[in-house]
Amino acid sequence: LDNCLASLPECLEALARTDQNGARDEEELAFGLLGSWMKELYVKDQEPRLAEDLALRSSTLQRLQALAAMGRPSFAIGVGQMLFLYFWWGAAPRGLSSIPGSAGLEGGGRLEGPDVEVAALAAQLHLVSISAAGCDLASTSLQDFETNKCPWRWRFVLLLFVELGRQLAVKFLDLPGAAAQLRAAEQHVATMRTLPYFAGHRSLRQGEGPYRANHNDDHLPRARHRPVWPREMWPSFATFLEANAHVFLAELQRLVDADEEFDEIFRTVQVQQTEFTPLPREWGLLDLIRHGNTTAACPYAPQSCALLAERPEVNGRCFSETRVPNAGVAFARLLPGTEIKPHFATEMRLAVHLGLITPPGPEMWVANETVRWTQGEAVVFDDTYFHGVQHTGLEARYVLLAWTCHPCDAEWRQNNGEEWLSENSLPDYCNS
Repeated sequence: LDNCLASLPECLEALARTDQNGARDEEELAFGLLGSWMKELYVKDQEPRLAEDLALRSSTLQRLQALAAMGRPSFAIGVGQMLFLYFWWGAAPRGLSSIPGSAGLEGGGRLEGPDVEVAALAAQLHLVSISAAGCDLASTSLQDFETNKCPWRWRFVLLLFVELGRQLAVKFLDLPGAAAQLRAAEQHVATMRTLPYFAGHRSLRQGEGPYRANHNDDHLPRARHRPVWPREMWPSFATFLEANAHVFLAELQRLVDADEEFDEIFRTVQVQQTEFTPLPREWGLLDLIRHGNTTAACPYAPQSCALLAERPEVNGRCFSETRVPNAGVAFARLLPGTEIKPHFATEMRLAVHLGLITPPGPEMWVANETVRWTQGEAVVFDDTYFHGVQHTGLEARYVLLAWTCHPCDAEWRQNNGEEWLSENSLPDYCNS
């Protein structure tokens, strides 16, 4: 891996000729190579680790910038994604000032992302990749449009431009610069409207801005989609969680109390594969249901797991041989003074949060709506919209986080059998 990285682009050209890993083209090879390199730096056991070592972060960012400067279109999406995935807060997030050996950073406060230089470069690279893959051409077939992941590329372009505009306006008070970025985002939405794949997408109709883009619009074009769902649209899973909130809270509280001295459970149980928060320890998940099955954590939360394992929205009925959505349930902790960067899901699904330990301070935005958590109450939202979290309070926030099969998903509904279907009619919003 290191030898190949040191001899780019020649190494990729050689790999493309031999087709050793089955990649379709040089772009796919470059993406895989860069992704493997960055993941290895981020999750490795021994120091230095990318998440915590400023010298390594600085040199790695410089290397990515040098690859971008080559102007090679096949590198664009790989480099652009690595910038987004690992450098949203730049080379030196302020949170690193508390880590031994990271002297030289000013302490005090959290540097809210994105880093303007990184986001601007990532946005331009994603645009280059759009052209390189033919994602801006009406003549590109629908099959090629999907194969080349054009919907995903376009939505990253929108996310990067609108977040860059927001940062210029809010943090730097650069209103002309912010307006230019937001106008560019609107222009990209206008281009998307001209492409056959997006014809009929409600989120792209006139009057809908960039923040209304969502992937469920691709999967369920006849359904009505909302960033945050009002209670009258809730699937029964959300009211089920509220009815059993006392069970989930009691078992979570026992875990938190038992781990108070060592802080091992949420800090180490699931290593972040990419940079969702400035430091990996700031957001932790304890999985209870994953890929339709209970996990090794269930002996410590037996009642919670028993309740959840019976629900078809997250258990094995949500999966099939041809389709593995990212569905599951976890206790999730967010430490104070941090943020989860903007992101979006691509699978056909919904997300549900059940507030468990909900101090003041944290809030989540989904598209252009803002929500806060209350103990015992659910929040149902479509996480295929852009969304992110900020926690300006003083205490950790805990929720039960669930990613569920979408109630309009025809294959999932069929998997539940005739008896279930007779008791659960198709919601009106699925064909509206």
